[in-house]
Amino acid sequence: MDETGRHEGSVLAVLADGGEAPPVEALGGSTAWWDSDGTVSERAAAVKSACGCGWRATETHPVVWGDVQATEGEDTRTGPFADWDYHVTTVEGLIPRDIEQMLTTLHARITELSRTQPVTALRAVARLQDTAPALAVDVVRAAREAMVTWEAVGTTLGCSRQSAHERFARHMTD
Repeated sequence: MDETGRHEGSVLAVLADGGEAPPVEALGGSTAWWDSDGTVSERAAAVKSACGCGWRATETHPVVWGDVQATEGEDTRTGPFADWDYHVTTVEGLIPRDIEQMLTTLHARITELSRTQPVTALRAVARLQDTAPALAVDVVRAAREAMVTWEAVGTTLGCSRQSAHERFARHMTD
């Protein structure tokens, strides 16, 4: 993990036997997957995502020599990048990019609507206010079923364990 407590990821070279490629000593101990190109080390047969916390993806992805983006999948959110994104979202609870984009778009659209059709914008906000509490109960229920502690629920929602429990426990079956 880095100094902020966030997980740090990388794309590892995978050899034909399925093992991770060792650092390339001839290149100063480089662990960059593209340095396992067969010139001074064994050639990588595939790549996979890894994390400084010790996590390794189980799925491997083909190497597209000469095309870092196609191999890593960052621009298309596929391959090792998608595996990494899933890992970080799972362990850090980060809001996935598509949800962040939807929330940003929704905020901008309602703000825009408030200038031209304020009553319609108010209706949209009222709908959000009606939907949010029921959604919160559903999500807290799912979190508790996944064995997330009341302390973690409270911290994530910006309140204490006790406040979260008082607010949501009556809706739970645990």
